[in-house]
Amino acid sequence: MRVLAVAAHPDDLELLCGGTLARLAAEGHAVTMCNVCAGDRGSFVHSSEEIRAIRLQEARRAAEIGGAAHVSLGIPDGEADGSDPEQRWLVIDLIRRTRPQLVLTHAEGDYMRDHNEVSRLVVDASFTATLPLLETDAPHHDEVAAVYHFDTVAGVGFSPTEYVDVSDHIETKLAMLGAHDSQLSWLREHDGVDIVEQARIASAYRGFQSGVAYAEGFAPCRTWLRNRTVRLLP
Repeated sequence: MRVLAVAAHPDDLELLCGGTLARLAAEGHAVTMCNVCAGDRGSFVHSSEEIRAIRLQEARRAAEIGGAAHVSLGIPDGEADGSDPEQRWLVIDLIRRTRPQLVLTHAEGDYMRDHNEVSRLVVDASFTATLPLLETDAPHHDEVAAVYHFDTVAGVGFSPTEYVDVSDHIETKLAMLGAHDSQLSWLREHDGVDIVEQARIASAYRGFQSGVAYAEGFAPCRTWLRNRTVRLLP
C-alpha cells in the first residue's frame, strides 16, 4: 500500500503519528512524509534561511529513521492557506506523484492555523487530484484516497475512533522526533515543553484507552468516496 502523510511543519508527523508511520514502513508499505511548511520562523538564534535549511535536514533524517521518503512543500510558517490556488496545486501534484491509497493528515480544530489549513488543503486535494482535465506536472490520480485524521497536539478536542498499537515502534517514534534537535530547543525555549516526553505521555494515554502499552489515535474522514469496507490502518 502507498501511504502519504501530510502535516504542517517538520516534526508534526513524528509527534502525532510517527509510530504508525514507522509500523507501516516496517510492514513493507511505501510511506511518504510531507511537511507543507518550511519550519522557517521558529528560532531565537538562527535566521529564517538558516533554520529552514536546518529543519529540512532534520526532517529528512527523521524520515530515514522511520523508513519513509520525505517531501517539503516549502510554504513559510504561518502562511498555510486552504484557499490559496498555488498551495492547492502543490498538494494536488503531491498526491498525483505519490499516488496514495491512504492519506493521513491533521484534524481540523487543532491549536494553530497552519494545522487546520493543511487539513483543508489535503481533504480538498484528495478529490481534485483525480480530475483529468485539471492539469499539473503529474497525471491525475486514479482514485479518491481514503483520508484519516491523526491526533491533535496533546489530544485536546480529538476523539479517536480507531487506534494503532505502536508499542513495538515507540522508540522509533521518539528517535524520529529526537532528530528534530533545533525544534526541541525552540519548544523548550518558546513553550516550556519537552516534546519527546509529551509524545511518550500522549502515546501511553492512547494506549491506556485501547488496552496496549502505546497507541496512536485516528478518525476517518467520513465523506462520500473516502469510506472503505476494510481497515487500512495497521
